[in-house]
Amino acid sequence: APEYRRTGVANQLMEYLEEVGDKTHNAYFCDLFVRPSNEAAILFYKKLGYVVYRTVTGYYCGDTESSSEDAYDMRKPMPRDKEGRSIQGAGKRISPHEIWA
Repeated sequence: APEYRRTGVANQLMEYLEEVGDKTHNAYFCDLFVRPSNEAAILFYKKLGYVVYRTVTGYYCGDTESSSEDAYDMRKPMPRDKEGRSIQGAGKRISPHEIWA
């Protein structure tokens, strides 16, 4: 919602997400999916240290196949991944069924 932009709420939520992932779950990385058309979100996540790890083709479904949209799988290594292995090989294109493979 526009009234919450530039208030710091999104930063606080992301900090909390990463803290829980790191301290509670000992996560290796944190990732999220965003529409390539959402340039503001992409810029925001990049400022937080996320990279476009891969593109998931046809992730967002539309009314027709031609109206579907890809997604960027944006990923950030957590402190446990000291060598950044979770983002090595970035730039791949995959289909939705390959996400958890």
